[in-house]
Amino acid sequence: MIRIAIILGSTRPNRNGPQVAQWVLDSASRRSDAEFELIDLRDHPLPHLDEPVPPMFGPSVHAHTRAWAERIAPFDGFVVVTP
Repeated sequence: MIRIAIILGSTRPNRNGPQVAQWVLDSASRRSDAEFELIDLRDHPLPHLDEPVPPMFGPSVHAHTRAWAERIAPFDGFVVVTP
């Protein structure tokens, strides 16, 4: 079955994104042609621009970047909820 990740893209304090992302997940989950999962970026600290090269040019140096790549690898598509 197709797997879609709904990524909550805000990590700010006092954010409203969790309610919106949950609404997206609840709405999408009524479909029977795909599986949906919510991923919160707060659970995956990814410092900006801390890799020497983009991942498409070579393996990631940092463990947190490799963990993120492993986390999203099983999905066929993504919906990003942004502020």
